[in-house]
Amino acid sequence: MAPARLTWLPICSADMDETTPPNESAATMPQVEGYRLLRRLGQGGMSTVYLAEQTALSREVAIKVMAPHALADEISRRRFENEVRTIARLEHPNIVRIHELGRTKDGIPYYSMPHLPRGHLGDRDFTRDEAGAVAIACALLSALEYAQSRGVVHRDVKPENVLFDDAGRPLLADFGIALRRGYGPRVTTAGLAVGSTAYMAPEQARGEEVDGRVDLYSLGVVLWEMLAGRLPYEAGDALSMALAHAQQPIPRLPPHLRHWQRFMHRALAKYPDSRFQTAAEMRDAMLAVRPPRWLPAWE
Repeated sequence: MAPARLTWLPICSADMDETTPPNESAATMPQVEGYRLLRRLGQGGMSTVYLAEQTALSREVAIKVMAPHALADEISRRRFENEVRTIARLEHPNIVRIHELGRTKDGIPYYSMPHLPRGHLGDRDFTRDEAGAVAIACALLSALEYAQSRGVVHRDVKPENVLFDDAGRPLLADFGIALRRGYGPRVTTAGLAVGSTAYMAPEQARGEEVDGRVDLYSLGVVLWEMLAGRLPYEAGDALSMALAHAQQPIPRLPPHLRHWQRFMHRALAKYPDSRFQTAAEMRDAMLAVRPPRWLPAWE
């Protein structure tokens, strides 16, 4: 098949700043009835996440508060609302859930969710634990299969959006740019591709209509990175990375991972029709390559 003519759109990263800013004083943090905010956990362009104590239950939670300046920006406001509405209708053991939705004393929207202190997938090394990488991928495929059955396409599957609870269970987070079937317009502007290009399917970077196969592509990249300890493509900027995913041949894995090569040629195929069509198909193919030696407690 001849390569399609490519039209590349500006990339809008959905990343949250992972650096820990200086602690705020209690006086400068938002006031949320029923909660005592303790410290800032992370900050992005449209929201800030705080560690808090839910006073009535004496439990630690995370509170995501929309940035005050984002209230005036329609796209940011719609993304925040989209994330809340999307997560609220998803109940799955591998998807982060919402405890409560409300407004701060200043009228800023927020929602509370479990505090997941064991970090994200990008902090972990699976290069010597092939079975562990497969178990993580199986759990995420289960989450994606469920989300897709509910008409949801995540569009930003990446290691930083996979968090761990105290039992070591991986949970898919950050549905801010998710698409929901039958729920109004897309939460982006015309001519703007959203997501993280290191994990982005070619058709998503071109701003085309997408379906659940873009999430399966992204998970294929995540699995490659877990197994090999590096991304399949290297590039100096977002546009170059998007072009690499669309135009460069799928690289060869290191010799000790060559048994994954055929699987990756399906998972990272340039055209959606050449990829795994469902999460179940991808899971079956993955387990045929390397069945896990063990089933974790959360499986």
